[in-house]
Order: sequence, then structure tokens, then C-alpha cells
Amino acid sequence: MSAEAKFYPKSNFDRQKALMMAFTQNANAGLNNPLTQRTKDRLLAIYPEYNSKMLTMRAKKAESAGLMAEKEKMREKVALFCSHFIQVFNMCVKRGEYLAAHRTAYQLDIENEKLPPLQLERQVTRVAENIIKGEQIRIAQGGAPMSRPSADEIEDLFIVYKNLISTGSNAKDALDNAQEDIQRLNKEANGVIKKVWREAEVFYSEQKRASMREHARRWGVHYARKGYKKKIYGTVTDHETGMPLERVQLKLSDGRKNVITAIDGKFVLTTSLMEEQKLTATLQGYTSVETEITLHENRDTVCNIRMVKE
Repeated sequence: MSAEAKFYPKSNFDRQKALMMAFTQNANAGLNNPLTQRTKDRLLAIYPEYNSKMLTMRAKKAESAGLMAEKEKMREKVALFCSHFIQVFNMCVKRGEYLAAHRTAYQLDIENEKLPPLQLERQVTRVAENIIKGEQIRIAQGGAPMSRPSADEIEDLFIVYKNLISTGSNAKDALDNAQEDIQRLNKEANGVIKKVWREAEVFYSEQKRASMREHARRWGVHYARKGYKKKIYGTVTDHETGMPLERVQLKLSDGRKNVITAIDGKFVLTTSLMEEQKLTATLQGYTSVETEITLHENRDTVCNIRMVKE
């Protein structure tokens, strides 16, 4: 058995949508307006500011995401050049052109040709700096310069990479500030939304329940059906590698709780919600994924998700 319940906004996007609907309806309601003057004044004050902050946040988010993607591409390129440099140097050692002892100039093990790890930002930074400084030391001691790639080529790429790291960090700080600006408005936004919804429902309360809710929805009131408990389960994986992703947070658009994926990428979310819902998956370093699903009474739902790195 299912019943319809009211759900207040849980996300900034949903708050913006609720305020926008109320703001628009208030402008067109004329004399048949359910809101008190106090609520109207609060709505007219909060919506333009909230909407402006949300637009700013979205712009900062897009800028930050673009820079992160650009930085990741450059990280891969610098890592590739560093890897090739070390491999070429090792081959030159085998041919007798360089001494194995020269590896110490690059902070490499004399007896080991194994490549250093180059997956993380700090690893690439350390190896690139060691190559640039080490090549200067080796040449100063009379060694012949390396080529294809040269340390100068790596240094040119590394300068671009460092600039992207700095620019990306500044963009991330700007995004954090924009999100904090919105957070400071959420208390008032939530208060206004609750007042609008309550006054709209009271105003139309003498109508039949279906009619009352139809009118209330125009003011942004969000209703959803709830029934018996059911499960949503699946696996979250990396889009490129297919590997399972741990600690991904999953939440339904109308839900009040979230779940986290296990080490094998699997999750189980129990809910009594019904009908159309959006299941959002978020993980640091990955682009959030929003999947539309339909929940049925007495039926579990399978939802497998693939996430793309930012």
C-alpha cells in the first residue's frame, strides 16, 4: 500500500528550484495569493540572491572541472616523458654510454632499472624535479646531455603543469567560497520554502485533496509516493578500467539517507519511496552521476553505475 508524502528540498539545486517556482507563482498570482506579506517580502529578498549565488557556483564548478581535466592530461604527458627519459637512460647504460652510478643524480637506485611510481601529482612532481636537477648535475660533471626526450623538454612541460596546479588550486578555492556563500543562505532559504508551502496548503485546504495538492505544486510543493520498503542495489565501477569504486556515496533525490559502496563497489539502499526517482553517485575525483530510476511496489531495483574521472 502506498501513500503520498511531502518532501522538503535536500540539495541546493532543489532549493533553487523550489524558490524559483514560488517566486514565479507569486509574480503571477494577483489577488488570489496565499502568501502573507511577510512571506512575500522574504521570498522577494532571498530568491534573487540565492539564484545569483547558484549561477556563480555553477560557473566556478565548470571552471574548476575544466582545469582539473586539463591538469590531468598534462600530468599524464609529464609522466610519459619522465618514463621515457628514464627508460632511454637505462638503455644507454646497457650500451655503455652512461654509467649506472649516474642514476644517483636522478635519485634513482643504482642497481635497479625499475621505473618510479608516476600515478599521483606528488610522484610526478618529485620525479620531474629530480630529472631536471639531476641532468644539470650530470652535465656539469662532464656527462653528455640526454635526448629524446631531453631534460629541457621535460622542464618546459613541467612549467606548464605547475602553472595548471596553481591555477586549478585557485579555482578550487573560488568554488569552495562560492559553495560556502550558498551554505550561508540555506537557513533562510529553508525557512522561506517551509512558510510558502505551509501557507499554500492552508489556503487551498478546503478543496479536495487532489485539487489542493495540484495548486500547492504550482508553488513548488513536492510530493512523492511512499510504499513498502524495497531495495536498490548494484555496483559502481570506473568507466575506463571497469574496476570497482569504493566509498562512492549514493542518495535518492527524495531520500533522507545515503549509502557508501564497499571495497567491491557494491551497494544496497533500502527505501520506501515510489515512482520516478534520481539516484546520485558522488566520489571525489570523479564526475557525479545522476541516474533516473522507477521504483515499484514490492520489487527491488538493480542499478549499475559507471563513473568518469574529472
